[in-house]
Amino acid sequence: MRFDEIELDAVPLVDEPAAAMASHHAAADDAATGDDAPRGKRLLALLTDLSLFVAIVLALSPLLPSPASWLAITALAGFVLVLSYHYFVGTWLLWGKTIGGAIFDVKIARESMDAMSWRSASLRWAATLASLATAGIGFALAALPSRRSLPDRMSATRCVVGT
Repeated sequence: MRFDEIELDAVPLVDEPAAAMASHHAAADDAATGDDAPRGKRLLALLTDLSLFVAIVLALSPLLPSPASWLAITALAGFVLVLSYHYFVGTWLLWGKTIGGAIFDVKIARESMDAMSWRSASLRWAATLASLATAGIGFALAALPSRRSLPDRMSATRCVVGT
């Protein structure tokens, strides 16, 4: 199947109470279930999504002034940061997966199998950003038996084999 033939299903937007989210953290430390996505697929999906932003930076960098000032570089970084928020949170809320997730069959699911809330998606994005900023330390948690990275733990989600 080609990438352009994949249809993404809409995920309803639901906001959950904080108490229900706390109960999911206890079950989160259990061993991995059979439908968890392999770590290699998760990594390839993330690298695919990050390559989109590298391409955007490379495409927009010729628009920077000739002697690149800190203000121009900061503006470009801020633009890419805001764009990444809308890309990741939007695709997780609408379809439960990003373009990289669609290619490598990785879907983000709530631990309770409810629809992902805006808060959970935003927490997942912030934890992903923190993990990238610390050279992948947050992603290294996925090497533990629970197979859950920092973004998974903070947002009460997990990466499963997509459907």
